[in-house]
Amino acid sequence: MKGKAGMRSARKKIILRSAVILVVVYMLSFASCDTVNICWYCENPHNPNDWQDVCNASTKSKLESYGYVCTPF
Repeated sequence: MKGKAGMRSARKKIILRSAVILVVVYMLSFASCDTVNICWYCENPHNPNDWQDVCNASTKSKLESYGYVCTPF
């Protein structure tokens, strides 16, 4: 009898771990940063009159590579 109880306990642990993994994956699918619309104000530090509002991460990275300073808004 002790063998069957041990197998049930092991099976419950496997089912519980699988359920936890599925719930975590499900929750992470809603927490994607790609779906959140984040915009930045990018300003050229050498010329404060030269600025842009950017809502595209690749454009923000490109402006930062040119020396712009971007802050979220």
